[in-house]
Amino acid sequence: MRIVLIDDDAMVRENLKILLSLYASESQVVGEASGVQEGLTCIRNHKPDMVLLDVEMKDGTGFDLLSIYGPLDFKLIFVTGHDAYAIKAFKYSAIDYVLKPVDPDDLKSALEKAAQTHDSDVQNLKVANLVQNKSTPSFDQKIILKDAETVYLVSVKDIIRCESEANYTKFFLLDGRMVMVSKTMKEFDKLFEGQSFFRAHQSHLINLLHFDRYEKKEGGIVHMKDGSTLPVAIRKKDALMSALEEL
Repeated sequence: MRIVLIDDDAMVRENLKILLSLYASESQVVGEASGVQEGLTCIRNHKPDMVLLDVEMKDGTGFDLLSIYGPLDFKLIFVTGHDAYAIKAFKYSAIDYVLKPVDPDDLKSALEKAAQTHDSDVQNLKVANLVQNKSTPSFDQKIILKDAETVYLVSVKDIIRCESEANYTKFFLLDGRMVMVSKTMKEFDKLFEGQSFFRAHQSHLINLLHFDRYEKKEGGIVHMKDGSTLPVAIRKKDALMSALEEL
């Protein structure tokens, strides 16, 4: 595995080289760069199998580099600080990342996942979505959803509701489709924080953009615009009213 490291901190690059030598001995660091323009040159010259890419650099961002480079012909892992916005962007696009300071187990896991990614079209779809979301208002962003056989690119505003089923989450979409992904509701509740979503019940996360009406009977029932009806937990009633007033 031929790897290029792009980070404006020389100590981070040195640490990554040490970790790669210890936990990915079959890998070879063939080039390093400290910024966007230098990184582009390094990638083009060395044609790596994988790039470990910083987010914030002195002459731009990792997103800028990807926008300029175009369709990727290498595997990609971001290396980033605890930037909540960047982390949410990676999760929306299902792109691998590790946090600084880099934990060896996290790096090893990311490398293993990236090595198992064989479909360049899927990776380029993820990267294109990441770059697009970076310049798109939050209410108009898109998320990558994957089931056992298919990868979907879905507008967040077109998600009507999510329903928990054990360790899976069902997504009910505006066009009538249902997509089941192998992640828990808790993960999406946190991911959609700050958006128009509300956890009405332990098993239900609703998009208030598609809310129709609320009935007080039987402890509280929400009617969505697609005709679905969902229970509201008693302790969530007041919070729901407040959330609706803020729309």
